Amino acid sequence: MHTEEQAGGETRRQFLCRAGQALGLTALSAAAGNALAPSGHPQAKRAAGGKRMGAPAFTRVCIGELDNGAEMNTLFNVADLNRDGRMDIFSAGRSGVMVWFENKGGGKWERHLIDRVRRQECGGLAHDLDGDGWLDIVNGSDSGLDELAWWRNPGPQGGPWRRHLICKTGANQFHDTLIADVTGDGRLSLLFWNQGSGTLYWTPLPRDPTASPWQNIQAIATNMRENGLPEEGLVAADIDGDGKNEVIAGTHWYRYLGPPNRWERHKFARDYISTVIAVGDINGDGRKEILLTEGDACIYGKPQGGKFAWFSPGRDIRDLWEEHLVEDRLLDPHSLQLGDICGNGHLDVLVGEIGVREIYREKPPRLMVFENDGKGNLRRHIVDVGTGSHHARLADFRNVGALDIASRPLHGPDRTKIFVWYNARGGKALGQS
Repeated sequence: MHTEEQAGGETRRQFLCRAGQALGLTALSAAAGNALAPSGHPQAKRAAGGKRMGAPAFTRVCIGELDNGAEMNTLFNVADLNRDGRMDIFSAGRSGVMVWFENKGGGKWERHLIDRVRRQECGGLAHDLDGDGWLDIVNGSDSGLDELAWWRNPGPQGGPWRRHLICKTGANQFHDTLIADVTGDGRLSLLFWNQGSGTLYWTPLPRDPTASPWQNIQAIATNMRENGLPEEGLVAADIDGDGKNEVIAGTHWYRYLGPPNRWERHKFARDYISTVIAVGDINGDGRKEILLTEGDACIYGKPQGGKFAWFSPGRDIRDLWEEHLVEDRLLDPHSLQLGDICGNGHLDVLVGEIGVREIYREKPPRLMVFENDGKGNLRRHIVDVGTGSHHARLADFRNVGALDIASRPLHGPDRTKIFVWYNARGGKALGQS
């Protein structure tokens, strides 16, 4: 259940979002819902106790462009790639170039080439694979290729990012990757979906990631489909309270049982396709809930649009979880994030629609923040109308204790632009578009 409030009288670059500030930190997923809460920052502490902080505004700024011609831009994520303490943005076209946008502070950004690429999918991440202290990039190919690879960050000396093959599976498309401790022994593993075979794979990170291809890549589950479509979405979080991460992937969750490759699988939701996933305590009961959006519903046989819901566990988490439907008929809601957006002392939710290319003007996509009252009742606030988003990310780009929003559209006249919506709780946004 939700109520709605939309800002009025604003330009397209400034949108009001009545809310406050949220707290909490859950497992980080590069593929989907990262829960971010800079609650240690002085501005965050002022909202302790859940007091409303007024109505901050978002100011939209175009921080750069990535024009890959007729190819849409697929990969999109945020990370501090140059270790200067500021979050940067990296992106790639389906084919063309992969780049990163350096956040130089003061509203200034500078674009740098990573590599010339082909057949890139979305769902990549940044992680220091080779242990040199610099974040590298992992990403897989789309439906036209069967390769998963990583690019080595050259570090302070600069220069080209060298590509290393992780694997070739013989089946195409790698939508979603994840690095986390899923075995409970402190060792990190790489997990990834391979949609061409409907397979969820995992492997412990190797000591030498430059040795290609990686060895000991094993399947957790095969032929995983929901309503005939390969599953998507990938998060690690401790959902059973035993202190160890489980894997939430598509409409199932998985628990590692031990070597050599023993897993148990449980279904928590039905009839959700092309899922984007986030995990966090939405209703304040001390247990983690799972949030889903149907990121490509319109593309894959639901022209009416997709759902957004959160699911709560029952007494036995191995049973189906209770569905709490928040929205339906969303125009491909391929952005889902949890974090300290608003100021009400609870995890709020960012949801963004891609929009449908054929009806982009008639039914413009929306970027939305759902304010949480701490009990799972979500109030919708419109941040932007007409600018589609795909894999939108939350990040404190100015290190001021307020989360901003970064994304880019797949369709429409702004499809080559990279946008940041600066949260006015962090002060005046510089470099306005």
